[in-house]
Amino acid sequence: MISKTKIKFISAVIFLSISSFCFAQQNEALLFIDSTTIIGNIKGDKVYVSETDIAYALQGKIIYQGERMDAEHMLLIADVKDFFSKKTGIVYQSNGKSVQYITQKQAVYLGDYPINIYYERVLFVEQKNDSLILVFDGITEKQIGFIEGKNMTSTQLISALHLYIKHYDLDRKVKKIADEKLAEELALQTAGGTIRQKYGNNIYYEWVWDGIILKPAWGNRLEDEWKFDGKYFQPSWSLDPQSEWSWENGMLKPSWDNTAQNQWIWDGNILRPFWETNPDKMYVMEDNVLRPYWSYDPSLQWEIEGSIPLPVIALV
Repeated sequence: MISKTKIKFISAVIFLSISSFCFAQQNEALLFIDSTTIIGNIKGDKVYVSETDIAYALQGKIIYQGERMDAEHMLLIADVKDFFSKKTGIVYQSNGKSVQYITQKQAVYLGDYPINIYYERVLFVEQKNDSLILVFDGITEKQIGFIEGKNMTSTQLISALHLYIKHYDLDRKVKKIADEKLAEELALQTAGGTIRQKYGNNIYYEWVWDGIILKPAWGNRLEDEWKFDGKYFQPSWSLDPQSEWSWENGMLKPSWDNTAQNQWIWDGNILRPFWETNPDKMYVMEDNVLRPYWSYDPSLQWEIEGSIPLPVIALV
């Protein structure tokens, strides 16, 4: 006769076996690029690119290159709680510090903050139902595949999207576009110009940009001179890092402070605080004139002559 203890033990084994089977079934997903072509198959903690070849191994938030789960093969760390929520996620490189991707509103962006939604989006997805996710190219917005599978973890989904990114070389294409945009911004610095109040004769508030240095047009005021190298503003008179501002992807912010309250962004032809859209704190550029959004008061308008980069205008 089988004892009650043995019966309980056998029941527990059967339960665990069934649970493991169900977990494996629930955590399987197929990665398609069209209706007949599969580029990957997620089975539990492995991402296969063929019946035997393992592209990634998964453990918690960590994605490993290949089958081995050790420090040498660590590829990405996915700090993404819920890809489909409004919360921003961060995917780090293997060192745990450098940012590979930012996830936001069902999209993946290349690199660190601040993100540029226009030319740093690598891909985005659309969840049709609990077992179907459509995948789109972030630049062309064309569908490049779809994922079939239920109950995927965030790490599984990030590994799947990374596979699509590498399959289509999307990260290299996006980086090329971002570099071209940066080159365009740098090219603008070779030209010069002036910024002055549109009405009135107060020469104290007239500024000259020579492509490298922003300085007052009149008088010897070294304390009001700023150097700009395309990314960083530094006072000509000081190397204090707490006087430095940075410009990246349309945003101007203090290099020493990441709080949103001190960040400004160009949104089309509007200069506004990054953290809010209060018209009372916004400026609009029209026909080379910068003015408060709600006011046409001539004494509050600035006139721009020549070619001056947007971050230089924002700094003034």
